[in-house]
Amino acid sequence: MLYRFGNFELDRSTIELRRDGRVVPVEPQVFALLLLLAENRERLVSRDEIIEKVWDGRAISDSALDSRIKSARRALGDDGKAQRFIRTIHG
Repeated sequence: MLYRFGNFELDRSTIELRRDGRVVPVEPQVFALLLLLAENRERLVSRDEIIEKVWDGRAISDSALDSRIKSARRALGDDGKAQRFIRTIHG
């Protein structure tokens, strides 16, 4: 399956994130996070669900999750202020 958004492609079969056809290197957990968000783009994905799907329910720190989200945003040229692709909803 291939997900297209903006000038990006997220290719599940090759496990690649591409921008304008060029591979953007990302860590496996960052790719898994992006894939989870793309597959569930029509709804809010909770922190608990991210931990369950990306980390198989293992206990992780908030800073570990925040770090992966920050890396995912960086790979997309996004940031916590613009939130073009990954939005955080508090509360």
